[in-house]
Amino acid sequence: MMGIRIVLACCTLLAAGYPWPAWCAEGEPSVDPWQDPIAADRPGAATPPSVVGRGAFQIETSFEAATAHPPGAPSATTVDFPTLLRLGVGHALELRFESNTLSHQASGVPGSPTGFADVSIEAKWSVIGQSAGLIPAVALLPAVSLPTGSADFSAGHAQPGIGALFGWALRSGTALTLATGASHVADDEGDRQVWQMGWEAAIGVPLTRHWAVSSDLFVTDPLVEGLSTAWGADAGLAFYPNPDTQLDVAVSHTFGERAGATSVQIGFSRRWSLGRTRGG
Repeated sequence: MMGIRIVLACCTLLAAGYPWPAWCAEGEPSVDPWQDPIAADRPGAATPPSVVGRGAFQIETSFEAATAHPPGAPSATTVDFPTLLRLGVGHALELRFESNTLSHQASGVPGSPTGFADVSIEAKWSVIGQSAGLIPAVALLPAVSLPTGSADFSAGHAQPGIGALFGWALRSGTALTLATGASHVADDEGDRQVWQMGWEAAIGVPLTRHWAVSSDLFVTDPLVEGLSTAWGADAGLAFYPNPDTQLDVAVSHTFGERAGATSVQIGFSRRWSLGRTRGG
């Protein structure tokens, strides 16, 4: 009877989405799964340098409502579903696919567009895996956004970019992240391509095993005279029902000379281990 109860307990935990307990596998030592919790790139503007482990697949998605406030014009709200897919192909490398997927813009006038957003193909390479004292963890993030979306939501051009990511993990569990990057994007009118620099700084603080808070500051500077620099901040709250799942909510506001914007995101992230190696 005891053996039957153990098997039933394992099946119940697996069906609930929990990783298979180590004591269900005969001969394997017990390992605390909370030693390797999910590390999502969202919420927040600053991408941390951590990568998913080899053989791990991770989805990070959210519902987002962003309202732009152009001066002298009615506000316009865009609703979309930002989604990031991450696949670990090595201990220090992951492949990524990112898109805002389906988008709808509501401006209070007839004919509000609905369509698909462009898709970005990316890779994150962990150059230094863990921080040690003043030396940060370091990763590089090359990317190219492909004009695969609908006309109303596509840049119309391929947009390459590259980012450098730096992170420090303190003994308390607090994480600090700095990121910088350059990307080739369409200007405000969409009729030319310009280089744009971005800088982000973030802090993440665990409250308990199941809760954490985060905050980001970010600046975007088009390297062209006549285009304004935008800056903003966000704050997020994350909940971890188990080591492989993250639920979160985040609010951000962007300031700029031409227009400001406010956005709210409600997100879900989940990790699956496709092989023996987990974490990253």
